[in-house]
Amino acid sequence: MKKFLIPAMLAAFAGMLTSSCNQAELDKSNQSNDSLLAVVSDREAALNEFIESFNELERNLDSVARRQHIITVNTDQRGELKQDQKDRINAQILAINNLMDENRQKLDELTKKLKNSAHKNAKLEKVIETLKGQLAQKDAELATLNEKLNSLNAEVAQLQTNVASLTIESNLKGQALDEATMALHTAYYITGKAGELQDAKVIDRKGGLLGIGKTSQLSSNFDNSKFTRIDYTQTLAIPVGSEMKIITSHPGDSYTLEKESGSKSKVKFIVISNPEKFWSASKYLVVVKD
Repeated sequence: MKKFLIPAMLAAFAGMLTSSCNQAELDKSNQSNDSLLAVVSDREAALNEFIESFNELERNLDSVARRQHIITVNTDQRGELKQDQKDRINAQILAINNLMDENRQKLDELTKKLKNSAHKNAKLEKVIETLKGQLAQKDAELATLNEKLNSLNAEVAQLQTNVASLTIESNLKGQALDEATMALHTAYYITGKAGELQDAKVIDRKGGLLGIGKTSQLSSNFDNSKFTRIDYTQTLAIPVGSEMKIITSHPGDSYTLEKESGSKSKVKFIVISNPEKFWSASKYLVVVKD
């Protein structure tokens, strides 16, 4: 009897293990599916929210265009504007200003949401850039309409355009670009006797044995103000006027040494033939004069 009972028990136990393993795998699979469905659902909700915002912006712009037309029709008639025309124009101006404010706020929200979103989408970014362009164009149109109203001396409300701020923003971006370019092309140089440069903590003397064979190198905590700052695309010759040694790293085929007249060793200028290459290894040039 025992001979039959033990195999039967083992088989039943194995079946329980298999069933348990299968259930664990099934639970794990269901959890994975649930997680995947949650991710897909989140993405769909975010996309639907973006689409609804885009559609609302488009509807607002269409409404602004219709109200622009109403203002234009009322101002195209000859003669002084009547009070009821002014009232209609003011009503449209108020509506346009509110719509444009709403558009700018919604576009800012969309931009922030897309920036903070974990799911980057190049197409959505392109759509937002298109909407920004449409808003900028609409601001320019409203500015032109404002000028027309001013020329009529219509004594009506002003359309609140964003052209001035757009111009300021453009100027600031241009200024930032200029500053970034300037920083990119900034380099520094200094020339002087070894002792002077050491005292100024521009170079250190290291290596050698018993004070013999020491070499100079750029100090790790030098003071920037000791150097002459240049735009390396504009300054292509560094004055020396002495025998010298360059201790910073610069490719040898990116410069030549212009010697003093009648001298084989006295350098008048370091002439930089390839600025990008010359300053590629170091934006600092240290020249030790002998």
